Amino acid sequence: MITVILVNGWGYDASIWNAVRSRLAPALRVETLDLGFFATADAVPPAPTFAEPVIAVGHSLGALWWLAKAEIPWRRLLCINGFPRFTETPGYAPAIAPRVLARMQTQFAREPATVLAEFHVRCGAAGPTITSDTPRLAAGLNWLSEWDGRARLAARSADVFALAAANDPIVPRAMSEMAFAALPAGHLEYLDDAGHVLPQAAPDHCARLIERLAQ
Repeated sequence: MITVILVNGWGYDASIWNAVRSRLAPALRVETLDLGFFATADAVPPAPTFAEPVIAVGHSLGALWWLAKAEIPWRRLLCINGFPRFTETPGYAPAIAPRVLARMQTQFAREPATVLAEFHVRCGAAGPTITSDTPRLAAGLNWLSEWDGRARLAARSADVFALAAANDPIVPRAMSEMAFAALPAGHLEYLDDAGHVLPQAAPDHCARLIERLAQ
């Protein structure tokens, strides 16, 4: 049985995948790996080993986690609203200016609930209603500043696919085009009028793409 592992992005939890999971074929074994930004009682990490490499799927920061930190072997990776690096650095632009993320970190340290709520509004998708883990969310902002998965993306470009939104308010189209320029033709796809949370805004499309990569 082919295993699919879904990883959430910053400001969300594993429930972001509920609509996608309900649409995936029963023949697939589907696991979620929750990055721990909320007190999610049912967040169950996948088993540490699998019989074969998995189909990896990450939303936003979750895609970066697969490229920069994951030790679980994967056969194919689908980055949804994702990126191999979040902030600009020499040779990597246009992306998010470091000062913009630093300002968000400063504001989050003062008013975490307000910043998180504003982030959800900007994304166009409500977040979990359960208690958030403020230290873990702060750590996640540090990850966005520090993690870099460009080397793995370059080495595994033939196995990486990306689904982006043309109007993404967090990851602009120009950033997606630059970040995934190394992918083969047809591996980067855009959806119109879908925002930053495609697993909720376009679950049918996400599920179909995951099933195609699992074939």
